[in-house]
Amino acid sequence: MINQPNKTIKAVGVIIINKDKKVLIAKRKPDKPMPNKWEFPGGKLEANETLKECGIREIKEELDLDILIDKYIGFEDLEYANKKFRLHIYTAHKVDEEQKLHLNEHTDSAWVNINELVNYDFPAIDLPFVKKIESMAL
Repeated sequence: MINQPNKTIKAVGVIIINKDKKVLIAKRKPDKPMPNKWEFPGGKLEANETLKECGIREIKEELDLDILIDKYIGFEDLEYANKKFRLHIYTAHKVDEEQKLHLNEHTDSAWVNINELVNYDFPAIDLPFVKKIESMAL
């Protein structure tokens, strides 16, 4: 693969909302970029994949949850480790509320009220979304 330094990497973050209107956040592993930070789970878009398909696949891989995408929230352009990213954010819900998640890519997870997100250490890149989500009526 040819290195394209100015190419923007597309990624998807998913805000999973449960029946109690709490959102799922997950803590990154210490050996990953932005170690030990809390995030909305998700990942990079693969070839021939839509943004929604990416969100569904990433949540299945990272948390072993089956989800349905609800709404597109928006995107943020960001740069990390000399790479450019466009992070698209969706809201979603579990197909079955009784599903139990498994931490395949994270060290911890929590279901939190929107107004509690400020109490968690998110990477600075997620903060605009945290503020946007706080202003939403979920």
